[in-house]
Amino acid sequence: MTNNIITLPVNEAPLVQTDAIATLQASLGVESGRDVVERAVFEISDRLCKLELALHDDDMKTVGKIAAGLVCMSTQIGLLVFAEIASGLANEIGNQNHIAAAALAWRLLRVGESSLFCAVELADRSG
Repeated sequence: MTNNIITLPVNEAPLVQTDAIATLQASLGVESGRDVVERAVFEISDRLCKLELALHDDDMKTVGKIAAGLVCMSTQIGLLVFAEIASGLANEIGNQNHIAAAALAWRLLRVGESSLFCAVELADRSG
């Protein structure tokens, strides 16, 4: 039996699609676009807190629902890596792969913080 071990970096760089934020600001105006990004960041942050609580309670059904909701919301403000991880988490929970789901959930929480800060910073700089 061959062991295939994949090492993931602890500090992954967030990837924010700047075009998504620029499009929001172009269509809504700079201030309104910034407000939309900030509200989305707040909502995503709130859901990440709920996801972490569900993880501690071992409530994987709730974790899956939260992760699925995060995909659409994060994509709209250009958080591509974050959305990809959230999608993978939702899929692994659907596949009943709880070990992979737990690893992805903690990865999502790590990447989430830096991604949210990056999105707000980009929205602020655009204006």
